[in-house]
Amino acid sequence: MPIRNSSAAGVAMVTGAAGSIGSAVVRRLSNEGWKVAGIDLKKANADLFIAVDVSDREDMDKAVARINAELGPIGLLVTAAGDHQKNTIGDMALARWQRMLYVWLGGTTNACAAVVPQMIEAGCGTVVLLSTNLSPHGKQNSYVAAASGTVIGFAKSFGCEVAADGVRVNCLAIRPPANPESVALTVSFLANDGQYYAGQVMFLNSDN
Repeated sequence: MPIRNSSAAGVAMVTGAAGSIGSAVVRRLSNEGWKVAGIDLKKANADLFIAVDVSDREDMDKAVARINAELGPIGLLVTAAGDHQKNTIGDMALARWQRMLYVWLGGTTNACAAVVPQMIEAGCGTVVLLSTNLSPHGKQNSYVAAASGTVIGFAKSFGCEVAADGVRVNCLAIRPPANPESVALTVSFLANDGQYYAGQVMFLNSDN
């Protein structure tokens, strides 16, 4: 098995790359020398942007094939695509609820299915999956908490499945941004546009 050197810059793929956290991850990776492919339906600033609906497995496979051809093999996968809508339980239309699941769980598993087999073949790779932590944040969050919570369960099982193949899987449970005016200066980094979580992604990809 190849010696892991995850701290070295390589090729990364970020889904939800146009979002507040995804775009922060793209910037951080780019600043540290990575070639970054950004996946989103909205235009994202990346070395290679591909407009993809993450819930579409076939299009995800095609996007990964293009990334491999134009940038090289993917060594870091970050899934930051999400779908947020507040609703009281029972008030969300079935189609809307299914779409939320397709984005959170479907988008995550589609990205992993397209990227991780090549990581297994290489004997190394890092996967960082984003979920949410909405438990202390008021009412009407149960649908989002349920849809994104599936990602946590998937990460635990999938991480155990591929660990022996040299692939590291972690999951970050993101909290909604804090109001900068309501937090002390010593923790103001928590009230930013995603830089804090971008830093966590970099840590999880390091060998420290």
